[in-house]
Amino acid sequence: MPRHVLLVTDGIIHPPLTGRWALHRALRLLPGFQFTRIRSLEKLPASLERFAAMVLYFHHESLSPAALDSLDRYVRQGGGILALHSATASFKDCRPYFEILGGRFAGHGPVQPFELVNQNSQIFGEIPNFTVTDELYLHDWHSQIQVHFTVAREGQEVPVVWTRLHERGKICYAGPGHTAGSMNHPVYQSLLRRGLEWVAS
Repeated sequence: MPRHVLLVTDGIIHPPLTGRWALHRALRLLPGFQFTRIRSLEKLPASLERFAAMVLYFHHESLSPAALDSLDRYVRQGGGILALHSATASFKDCRPYFEILGGRFAGHGPVQPFELVNQNSQIFGEIPNFTVTDELYLHDWHSQIQVHFTVAREGQEVPVVWTRLHERGKICYAGPGHTAGSMNHPVYQSLLRRGLEWVAS
């Protein structure tokens, strides 16, 4: 039986349409998964229990209480979320949403190259350090995240890939995604596939 995944993706410029295509192609290489795409959390199906995971890759401004409740219930009951890039910059006034994802967007620098360094992660163990050209997102983080990849910035290690548990559910966040080049990077695609396998397990 395939594991069903709900792709919640939207955007032409931010996130880029070509990046979304790259994401879809990368994830569809995973055996044993079946994908359904919608454009917004406002369009969540009434019955979410058939989905092993959701992938969130969008930049939206508002989230209704009903959609937030559906998302929160889904994760608490064991659903998984793989969130990318501007997912943490969406719904800026919705604190419960950021508590689910584990981080709230606080700002970013210019599009430039930076290296993601594996912090001896068990989940992403053999995935090597790699460099992308993208926006380095900065966040206010939940105290319970587990950091897997960081980027060196001004003498500090900035978390860019993390996981956390939300009751019975699993969340993985990955920061790059502003450019199609990042989304087409083969190592980053391997990281995203590993993240999806983990949250859907």
